[in-house]
Amino acid sequence: MGDIRLFVSHAHSDREIAVALVKVIEAVMVPRERILCTSHPDPKYREPDDVDVVKALRDHLTQSSCVLGVLTPSSMKSPWCLFELGGAWAKATRTYCLLAGGLSQESLPAALKGTEAARLTEPEEIRRVLANVRRALGWDERMKGSAVKEIDELVNLVRGCSWGPLRHPRRWPKRTPRALGFSRWQVA
Repeated sequence: MGDIRLFVSHAHSDREIAVALVKVIEAVMVPRERILCTSHPDPKYREPDDVDVVKALRDHLTQSSCVLGVLTPSSMKSPWCLFELGGAWAKATRTYCLLAGGLSQESLPAALKGTEAARLTEPEEIRRVLANVRRALGWDERMKGSAVKEIDELVNLVRGCSWGPLRHPRRWPKRTPRALGFSRWQVA
């Protein structure tokens, strides 16, 4: 399994963005431990297909020092992404939000509103967040300006994506007996 230090949380439908982000991370800093990106085509960034995903994700979230959440309209509707980010929040793991698809700080779930965030369409914001991630992990910086091409590719990819109209994720149902599946006869 290896020592996971950086966990990239993303919706499977946003895998191209996640893969481009890993390329940017590798261009900006020198990782000393593993980066986990479950949709990456390179096995160095993901687990083998025969691994129990639920157990592996739990183990990786426990090991990770930082979580980068790629937050798009797709990931905001993904129970897995919200579960991963909730796990990071519960563990008090440093979590950084990378926003796309019209999302903003105000779009974030309450628990993430205070986290550092960057818009994936703004190169300087990406650089700022990744510099803070690098410092938090204690990883070395590559030469200044070494990731210009990779960041531009990521920004252009995100700008070319379409998620349709922005809708906020469903709210949890009210916890009334009827909402929990009890009939009026079982409540009395």
